[in-house]
Amino acid sequence: MKYKIERKNWGSFFTVPSKVVSKHLKLCSGDFIKVLLFILSSDKNEIITEDISVNTGISDDIVDDAVVYWSQAEIFSVLNVTVLKNTKKQTIHTDVSQKSGESNITDAESQKVSVLPALNPTQKSLEKKNHVKYSSKDIADIVNNQKEIKEMFSQLEIILKRGLRFSEQCGYINLVENYGFPIASILMLVQYCEDIGKASIRYVESIAESWFEQDITSYQQVEAEIIKMMESHKVENKVAKIFGMTTNLTKKQKEYINSWTELGFSIDMIQLAYEKCVDQINKLSFPYINKIITSWSKEKVFTVDEVNIQDAKSKKYKSKKKEKEHSYDLDEFYEFTLNHVPKIKGKDRKSSDE
Repeated sequence: MKYKIERKNWGSFFTVPSKVVSKHLKLCSGDFIKVLLFILSSDKNEIITEDISVNTGISDDIVDDAVVYWSQAEIFSVLNVTVLKNTKKQTIHTDVSQKSGESNITDAESQKVSVLPALNPTQKSLEKKNHVKYSSKDIADIVNNQKEIKEMFSQLEIILKRGLRFSEQCGYINLVENYGFPIASILMLVQYCEDIGKASIRYVESIAESWFEQDITSYQQVEAEIIKMMESHKVENKVAKIFGMTTNLTKKQKEYINSWTELGFSIDMIQLAYEKCVDQINKLSFPYINKIITSWSKEKVFTVDEVNIQDAKSKKYKSKKKEKEHSYDLDEFYEFTLNHVPKIKGKDRKSSDE
């Protein structure tokens, strides 16, 4: 469609930097844009989180995330952050004149948290790591002083197609600083999670923490694990489609599927096991299919042709057994009748004797 627009009745104006449109419009959520517009339209240098939340309908947490994001993007500088003790809301003193240079952020109630040096963990040093908690000032200092982290954030925003929340920034920095994962590995992991629709920071962290406990930290190791997960995900999707499933696979069902592939069974064999299951019990049953597949594994049957040969032998054996159970030897029957003549009682017997 083509629209012709007449600009009128605009009233007062306020300035929006052009790079908001050129660099951030595709990446930012609508909530982040709302927060920015509210701040830019204000003639005050002191902005309260609660005020922004009330006027935009956005939660306090997202408001604070948006302020950190636009500050790091250098759309404006946050000169000071104060926690209001009575309302527990943050007062954000902002300079909306778009000053360049480093931001100066303080937090009255947050403790300074030192940034840990990047680790290169070995098997002996592996242990469950606690999250390092960062303040807004910590995040700003890291972004301003470490170009690699700043570039990582930019790449993550491209992958996720939105701005990063404060909690996500803390989580990703934690994976670099505390767990020692290479930035390239983190980006690859997030891209995989985004592709399967599970790009929450909690899901990313759960995978990374599991790898850490298994001493999987180098780029090569992470790449191999992601390739393995991608293959597993493809197989799971194919199996779910074959089974006619409309709901997501459960953890146990995924474990069944992974065990079948680890035993060396192809999609065709899993489909054949499913068909046999439905023929026998007229419904989908993962445990029943598992019994079929494990029995094939024990008998070293791994192809459809081998199953057909096995089925033919089984059918032939059953047919012979049934035939044997219902067959008679005529000679034996004749001998039996001669040697087992029934005795006749009473007159009939006497008459017969006479």
